[in-house]
Amino acid sequence: MLINHSRHISINAILMVITLTTGCLLPLRSSAQFGVSPSQTSNFFNDLRSRTGQLKKTSQAAARSGDVVYDYEKGAYVSQEDQEGYQSLQQLLRSDRQISQPSVRSGSSAFAARSVGDYTTYSGQYSQALSYFAPTYTSDPFLTGKRNLKLGPVNIGLGLYQGIEYNSNIRRTAVPVSDIISSTLLNVSANYRISQNNVLSFTGGIGVDHYFNHPELAAYGNGNYLINVLPGTTLAFDIKAGPVNITIYDRMSMRPALNNAFVGASNNSSFGVFQNDFGVAANWQINSAWALAVNYTNTISEALGSQNKQFSRSMNTVHASLTYSPTATWILGTEGGVTFLNYVNPTLNDGVLFNWGGFVSVPLGKSTVVKLSGGLQSFNFDSPTVFAPAGPGDSSDLNGYYYNFSITNQLNARFSHTLTIGHESSINLASNFITADFINYGVSMVAWKGGRFSISGYYENSKPSLINPAFAGTGYKLTQFGLDFYYTHQLTSKLRAGTGYHFGRADYYGVVGRDADQNGFSFDLNYSLTAKAGLNLGYRYFVTNYKQSNADSTQTRVILGFNYNF
Repeated sequence: MLINHSRHISINAILMVITLTTGCLLPLRSSAQFGVSPSQTSNFFNDLRSRTGQLKKTSQAAARSGDVVYDYEKGAYVSQEDQEGYQSLQQLLRSDRQISQPSVRSGSSAFAARSVGDYTTYSGQYSQALSYFAPTYTSDPFLTGKRNLKLGPVNIGLGLYQGIEYNSNIRRTAVPVSDIISSTLLNVSANYRISQNNVLSFTGGIGVDHYFNHPELAAYGNGNYLINVLPGTTLAFDIKAGPVNITIYDRMSMRPALNNAFVGASNNSSFGVFQNDFGVAANWQINSAWALAVNYTNTISEALGSQNKQFSRSMNTVHASLTYSPTATWILGTEGGVTFLNYVNPTLNDGVLFNWGGFVSVPLGKSTVVKLSGGLQSFNFDSPTVFAPAGPGDSSDLNGYYYNFSITNQLNARFSHTLTIGHESSINLASNFITADFINYGVSMVAWKGGRFSISGYYENSKPSLINPAFAGTGYKLTQFGLDFYYTHQLTSKLRAGTGYHFGRADYYGVVGRDADQNGFSFDLNYSLTAKAGLNLGYRYFVTNYKQSNADSTQTRVILGFNYNF
């Protein structure tokens, strides 16, 4: 199972990670490898277009005080300055579903098999809600970084989180080992407007974890000083040259990744990975209807730990997106790209990975958006040099298709829901690639004054390109489904409570002893000491039952956290 380290995420943030929407016309997307899967390619260009729009809006931005009040009618905190602190229900829907995502080490085993091979972000079952250019967690969840310090020409937003956790079963095994873990995280959002159209910015989350009793159980590094750099930590230089907006960026992370080259009954294990993405992207508004975006990224991924060097790799990706929107309502486009994949160790196979297709995004009235995309995928891998049991020995190539359908509907100011259905192939760590069919559905509702709930579910049926039990027991096909519920209530202007439930089932075909059910329960209290400081207390309890083995486990987590936003 995923080792539960890196407790840098506050209990409040686990369930309330708030992010900016990436465009009013584009609903939620699915998750897989950046530059390889069509969904991530689309995700990147959505974020790039959104970034261009945000830079225009902030060209005259000044520092903000960060003073907020809780609006019981809207069910959210509202900025006293301009009410931009109010988060839409769509954003809240995204945040609530974080309860089941390993992306914040919630404890759930509901990882997405289709995104195990991606080191760009975390491998959660639900569509990724976070920007490519922003960290996966901010310690200022309600105001999305609007508390600022102004030092000369530089605007700086700082958020500090300090947490202490008791974990009764760090590895979530039948023989539990407990520990106390300290987590410190500093969030930084800074920008320097060199000129009206040129901006240098940094957004990131950097933290240190400390295991008091068992530092050897950390997924990577020394548990005495375990460094975490959150995915999305980015240094970027934005330039405007006439109708072309150019972003030069360097994006890095150091965090756990999933390893599905498993042995035994463990659902998944984890290892550390350091990744650096250096790229240049350009967004050209050709005229009022046509827009062209292109991107080049060089990615270097270094797996941490001597036993995981086969997962170290480099990728060079070029992709593009051409869109047509004459009325600025519906969008018709084509996008895709090619990736050159090279592993440092010859255990896994190098390859050239291509995908291209079209998409259309159409608003239906004022409250519904439908997006449909589809196209071709072609993966051509080198002949294997390492065979089982040392490696998968996979000689499979892919000539297939993908599609993705999503619909987002906001019935009224209190109720919204989203459905995503897709079929896609991605690179894998236990074979050349893996193909998955998946469904995500989520509902969010402000039920009454101060209270709201979300319900979400997922289904994924995945199959690797090679089913070879001789390679580390990886002969499997996997079907997963699950349900998540979370309810939160603002009891007073300072005190908020929340409770949640998670159920997940995983059925493996071809491997004995891995089929499992998981039930998870959570409870949270958040208390605002001041407008900038808060305490949070959280409780987590997970029970994992294996159907064909004696590897059942339970895990209890109690976390006390403190947030301060400068």
